[in-house]
Amino acid sequence: MSRPNVTRDKVLDVACRLFYSQGFNGTSVRDIAKAANVNVSLIHYYFKSKQGLFESLAVSYFEPYLEMLENEQPSEGEYRLNDLVKKILHYKQSNYQLSCLLNRELTLNTMFAREMLVTYLAKENHLLTQILFHKNSHIDVTFKEKLCLLQLKGLLNAPFMMPHEFKDPFITDASLNHFVEMYSGLMNDHRSVQELAKA
Repeated sequence: MSRPNVTRDKVLDVACRLFYSQGFNGTSVRDIAKAANVNVSLIHYYFKSKQGLFESLAVSYFEPYLEMLENEQPSEGEYRLNDLVKKILHYKQSNYQLSCLLNRELTLNTMFAREMLVTYLAKENHLLTQILFHKNSHIDVTFKEKLCLLQLKGLLNAPFMMPHEFKDPFITDASLNHFVEMYSGLMNDHRSVQELAKA
């Protein structure tokens, strides 16, 4: 790997950590440059602006995620769906800070959120519709299918939309896999919340 790519990746890693902990508006390019031990002009050279840096983070997150969905075949039964859920959860948990950061920013009415909604999130909806309902167009999707997709996405994103409710992000391979197994198992068992409430 060439030196510039190492530096660029380091800046992205630092920016993700600072945006996650301090928020996008609470983080300056100078903060990122200082923490990454690089010159501010180098950040402007690679990313043009703080917004450009944030968009690079979003691209680095959504492109592999959507490629993963594109490689999925339409689901045949609950086991295929459970495998898909596990893959998505594993990806989101492996990129925990970025998952939380992007989910938080997408709840805001910003230009970034609107651009993401019409590009990456629209493509995600299209691919999930193909996988789950064997349909190539949103035109054929029923209201019930739309609600099912909304519910599925809500469950998949919940741990990353409310990190304050879930304070211990799993960082080792073993604990990451444990989280994926436990959470996907609870998603798969619609009775689990009622059973836990009775216990």
